[in-house]
Amino acid sequence: MTNTSEILKPAIVDNYKKLRETFKSDSYYAIQIIIRRLDVISLFFWNSKHLNEEQVNESREFFTFGWAPLIRLFFNTHDFDKPHQFIQTSDYDYTWADSVILQSGRLAFCQQLLDYEKGNLLKFIQVKENEFEIEYLREKIGHAYFERKSVEFYRDEIVERIIKDKKTKNKLSGDEIKTKLQEIIKNPYGKFISYNTSEEIDEYYNEKGHHHVLRIQGYEDFDTKDKFGSIEYWKYVDLIELHCGVAIMHRDACIELTKMNPQVDMHNILTYMYFKDSTVKIYANYLGVSESEIEQILSCVTLNKDNFIHHLEIPAPAPPMYFQVSENQLIRSVAGCLGNPFRFLNIELKRKFKRDYDIAVNNRESRFRRDLFLFFPQERIIKIPREINISFRGMRTDIDAVAFDTETKTLGLFQLKWQDPFVHSMKERYSRISNLFPKANEWIEKMKFWLSNTDNKTILNSLQISRSHPTADEINEICVFIIGRNDVHFTGVKLDNRVAWGSWHQIIESQARVETKFDDPIKEMFVKLISFMPDHRADREEMPERQDFDVTVGNYKVFYKNKNETAE
Repeated sequence: MTNTSEILKPAIVDNYKKLRETFKSDSYYAIQIIIRRLDVISLFFWNSKHLNEEQVNESREFFTFGWAPLIRLFFNTHDFDKPHQFIQTSDYDYTWADSVILQSGRLAFCQQLLDYEKGNLLKFIQVKENEFEIEYLREKIGHAYFERKSVEFYRDEIVERIIKDKKTKNKLSGDEIKTKLQEIIKNPYGKFISYNTSEEIDEYYNEKGHHHVLRIQGYEDFDTKDKFGSIEYWKYVDLIELHCGVAIMHRDACIELTKMNPQVDMHNILTYMYFKDSTVKIYANYLGVSESEIEQILSCVTLNKDNFIHHLEIPAPAPPMYFQVSENQLIRSVAGCLGNPFRFLNIELKRKFKRDYDIAVNNRESRFRRDLFLFFPQERIIKIPREINISFRGMRTDIDAVAFDTETKTLGLFQLKWQDPFVHSMKERYSRISNLFPKANEWIEKMKFWLSNTDNKTILNSLQISRSHPTADEINEICVFIIGRNDVHFTGVKLDNRVAWGSWHQIIESQARVETKFDDPIKEMFVKLISFMPDHRADREEMPERQDFDVTVGNYKVFYKNKNETAE
């Protein structure tokens, strides 16, 4: 029997060929139109007169999946060796862009479903010759839903509180800054935008850029002193932060101009093209660093002829801050600046500076350990600031972090895993699972073997606790943790229930949300984290319903119908 992928994959490839054939002009024009539409949709398409909320969300999702494989079609044939003109676009261009990006999104979404089938998360049922129905293999929404909820909690509750508590340096209010923008905005030919900012306006938006960076994930993946291509990571972060502020200012200026002149088309003012050499000079002078450093950093947030295949094969990738269209021309994407530029940056650093990247990854454990110990500020808790190596009866292993409460006699043993996020890539998901669970389960068994065959005093001495607390010879309880910086819970992966498993953000959320009435910080963390594991949360929290969908791939239809909704 022919499997689903053998039927649908050729249809997907054939449909992409047809999408490419819908544009007959120079590929550069298609690239610029797609970027402009992506910017406008990403920033402003939150509601519609013609679509309900569910349809708006579906369209945004298709845009997220669709832009990359579509723009790759045009990058494949693009001439990077000649300069290109800045063009004025029209409603016809956006109608074309919407149709091809949305269809590209449907095709990419269908490819994602095939990858999910390969990952044993769902199956295709052929209900008719040309129709396939999706059946999820598990009734409940997957574990990734709860991983995202914890990230959102950290951003919305913790980071927003930090931002609110920070003393602003700005002397201008939101209304005052709008007035200032209106004073500097010019409207060449009644169609475009130009402005020269002041120090006061720059200061306002520099702070906005800083706050934006705090809200997005990825900038903390490396230490500020880690080097990539001989440049410290903090310099990459600083330039991105500055760009975020500039992008927010440009977005606000464009909004004010459209209020002043409703005839202006947002597509022709939001996305702009810049000369690379002059852009490098401007930022080098502003930051007081060399042009070569700025050029290298900019290259790591730019999609260009050398890296576009690498980045655009990732499902629903983060847009870059810049698209390079010729040797000296860059298109700045506001969606790239205000999405998550660190996702693009960190992938590019790994591609471009693999050795530096590996060194930086090896430095993560000590940072992770220090961050973890911030949850145990009590002086009575001994925290071992280094990895502990254990050798016992031919068995060798290590413990990444150790904490011992000298009052309650509770011992905490931690294995710390800082894996990179994988977002939508099923290939990366499989890699994370393969790297995490076999080693984690082996470590758990070694810990249980060692602990069950060793007396308390020897355990405390081996863990170097006796150095700080020589009289320690008793352990009342041992709590074992597997902590990941990013995703730890994967749908379909069974976890050892003797251990508390959690991501960094799940620790933060569980510590903030769960109340306990006993004074035992290590045991508290263990109990709270156990209660926040997805299987437990799914039993007590209201879960979202899977949404119906249907997509067309050539002559084939792929659809999902929520049976619960039908029953109601």
